[in-house]
Amino acid sequence: MNPFAVLLLLVSCSCHLHAQASLLSTDQEQFTSRMDAAFQLSELPAVVAIAVDEKGKQIVYEKGDAIWGEDIPVDSDHIFRIASMTKLLTSIAALQLVEKEILDLDADLSGLMPEMAAIPILQGDSLIPAKKPVTLRHLLTHTAGFGYYGYTVDPALFKHENWSYDDKPRLFESGTDFLYGTSTDWVGKVVEKISGLSLEAYFKANITGPLKMNSTFFNVPDSLYHRIVSRGHRGASGKEDLVELTPRIPEQPITSFSGGGGLFSSPADYTKLLLCLLNKGTFPGGSILTEDTVDKMIINHVGDISLDPVGRYAAPGSCCDFNELMDANSKWGLAFMIDNSPESYGRSKGTVGWGGYYNTYFFIDYKKGIAASIYTQHIPFNHPSTRALFRQFSELLYTSN
Repeated sequence: MNPFAVLLLLVSCSCHLHAQASLLSTDQEQFTSRMDAAFQLSELPAVVAIAVDEKGKQIVYEKGDAIWGEDIPVDSDHIFRIASMTKLLTSIAALQLVEKEILDLDADLSGLMPEMAAIPILQGDSLIPAKKPVTLRHLLTHTAGFGYYGYTVDPALFKHENWSYDDKPRLFESGTDFLYGTSTDWVGKVVEKISGLSLEAYFKANITGPLKMNSTFFNVPDSLYHRIVSRGHRGASGKEDLVELTPRIPEQPITSFSGGGGLFSSPADYTKLLLCLLNKGTFPGGSILTEDTVDKMIINHVGDISLDPVGRYAAPGSCCDFNELMDANSKWGLAFMIDNSPESYGRSKGTVGWGGYYNTYFFIDYKKGIAASIYTQHIPFNHPSTRALFRQFSELLYTSN
């Protein structure tokens, strides 16, 4: 079974279930009962799962306590750290600039981003200058050579004192291979440089503001601190007892915004974005992208390049490895992974989706007209407890129609 499908089709359970119809015609009592059973097996303190169809009809499942140790039931308006699910908004921001013809998918970014172009490529023990230019398409598809040292790149590969560049070395020439990493952070810097706005201000003006995503921020306002949920870790093995990570509320505001991660959002908010994309960029009263752009986002932009982790550069010893998300059929669009291994219960080939470090995940199945997401808050990433829960939720969505 495709592990990405396992991961993407595992949403959360709740003692509070809302059904608004054509999305799911099922026995609600049975749905809740089965999700409750899955939640108990997960040993998670809290979870929110949401599915939405093209008309905006939703199934919402909420279970557990938002703030651990306090009797505050979690709901879809609570605020979660969504980490790499930030990448979707950053990618949309860049594509908006492409639509305005002030940015090009295949233009050489060396002149605009000389600090990025100067970063050398690591080959064995040597650092060599890049021969091929980096383009926005390379950055959006993670084919620019940037990785995450300590996660998708073994940090032992590179040890260098007095390193003066703005990122670690790339591992290959742009457009020649796939490596998940800091490419979307560079996309965020491109957006800031071209727009003249911080990423936070750009999102508010062009994405979260129009969609009324009023709980999505890099810096959560003081008035919403009470809605930030607790988070925890299970040790490097992923099998230890869950221990809370502190602080729950950020101690200092951030002033440098990461296009690859860092956003806080609520399940209700993020579902507004997924619904907008499900409807090809439109929402009541407007649009954030054209249908043509969304159609381009969801097709293969890496060609024959394989995302299969076999032979991939990766940090060893992870219990819940990033590489488990992919198989030989996986491809990458302009904002997310394309899962080309259909699920037996009905989730379609070509479904797109991704996730975040604290075990939050989403998918959009355009063929069936369903988007779904799950929100838990624990590490390590890609943990079986959340995967199994999302799969149960997803199976119920597809098999109950």
